[in-house]
Amino acid sequence: MNLPGAEVRVSSWPQLISELHSRSLVPPRPDEGGHLRSPYVFRGVDDATWTLQTSLKRLSGVTSQNITLLERSLIRSFRKYANSGAFDDKSEWYVLAVAQHNGLPTRCLDWSASPLIAAHFACGDEARKAGDGAIWCLHAGVLREINRTNNAKTGSLSGIAWVYDTRLLEEKFLDLDALNATFNKNSTSGRLMLLWEPPSLDARIANQSGLLSIMNDAEESPNDFLQAYSQVFPDLVFRIVIEASAKAEVRDMLDQNNISERMLFPGLPGLCSWLKRYYGKAW
Repeated sequence: MNLPGAEVRVSSWPQLISELHSRSLVPPRPDEGGHLRSPYVFRGVDDATWTLQTSLKRLSGVTSQNITLLERSLIRSFRKYANSGAFDDKSEWYVLAVAQHNGLPTRCLDWSASPLIAAHFACGDEARKAGDGAIWCLHAGVLREINRTNNAKTGSLSGIAWVYDTRLLEEKFLDLDALNATFNKNSTSGRLMLLWEPPSLDARIANQSGLLSIMNDAEESPNDFLQAYSQVFPDLVFRIVIEASAKAEVRDMLDQNNISERMLFPGLPGLCSWLKRYYGKAW
């Protein structure tokens, strides 16, 4: 499967920092007090060849014929077997965020507002240190305009926020069924990929500056969506490939800047993961 967008390769920490803080990625914002603020969100992956595919689509046994039923069954069972009363007054979007956060296969993808946190996930797995990693960069503003063009209901987000939060998402789409109803398989203009900032359920989401993307159909592929629209909007998405030879340096420099498992996964498991790597031999 083809990967959407252009590719920039880096072979050292200084090169990575230069790319992640270029004016094209972090421009001045006259409409936001003149601050330097990036319109991009970021996703780090240990293997640069991986496509942007959801955990639901990667689930063993899933097909285009049964994916909607499987999704419904997963969410229903998650609500059923969660602690009593955990979701009694919560919307389906809240339940979906908790499910994604805890590893349930969903149609969501994880992103971050921080490029350095994405770099951690691009260089976080020692078992994959021999292969290139990648940081995906997705322009939230361009994506918002594509969604506005494809469905007028999303248009009122302009002038309010770059991305949805749970409350704004609930106002536009009551639940997954309401979002699914906007999909038109016979028209490319019926496709949506929404960016959504979940509630800070715990310190992990807050520390990771986490966001989610979601398609308006369980079968839809974020990779295919971005592949199609990046042909028309070159600024929509690109990826920074971190060559395998640079991963050890990047990993150590992230530690130096307090981007580690100890910070990103608060609690004893994250602390132990960091200590195991920190006191082990350098990659």
